[in-house]
Amino acid sequence: MATFQQIYEEQAQPVYRFLLSLTGKDDLAEELLSETFYQAFRHIDQFEGRCSLYTWLCQIGKNAWIKECRRNNRYREISLDDLSIPDDSPTPEEQIINKELYCKVLKALQNLPDTYRDVFILHTLGEVKLKEIASIYSKTESWARVTYFRAKQQIAQEVMK
Repeated sequence: MATFQQIYEEQAQPVYRFLLSLTGKDDLAEELLSETFYQAFRHIDQFEGRCSLYTWLCQIGKNAWIKECRRNNRYREISLDDLSIPDDSPTPEEQIINKELYCKVLKALQNLPDTYRDVFILHTLGEVKLKEIASIYSKTESWARVTYFRAKQQIAQEVMK
C-alpha cells in the first residue's frame, strides 16, 4: 500500500486541475486541495476501492467546493415554485416576420430551375441523402452536392432582396 505522501505526490496535480476548473481561481483551488487531502486523510478508512482514488478525491474536492459556495452564498438552492418557465412562443411581430420570410422562400423555390428545386426539396424537406438523390438522377454525389449548394445560394439571394 502506498503511503499518504506518495498518494499526495501522485494525485495532487490532477486533483488541483479539477478544482481549478470548478472554481476558476488559483487561490481557492489551492485551499480546496488542502481541504480535500485533509478530509481524505481523516476518512481514508472509508475508501472502498469501488472507484479510482482520483475519482474519490475529486468527489471530496467537489463536496468541499459546494460547501464553500454555500458558506459564501455563491450557491443557493432554488425551490421549484421560484422557477418560471419562459414563454418561447413567438410574438405577433415575430410571427409576421416569419410568415413574410416563409413567403419569400416559397417564391424563391418557385423561381429555381426544376432540378435545383427538386434536389433542394428532397434533401431539405424529404431528408433524402445527397448520395441517394444522385442515384435517382443517375449522377455523382458531387453533382448532388453542387446542385444543392447552388439552390441554397439562389434561395438566399432571393430572400435577401
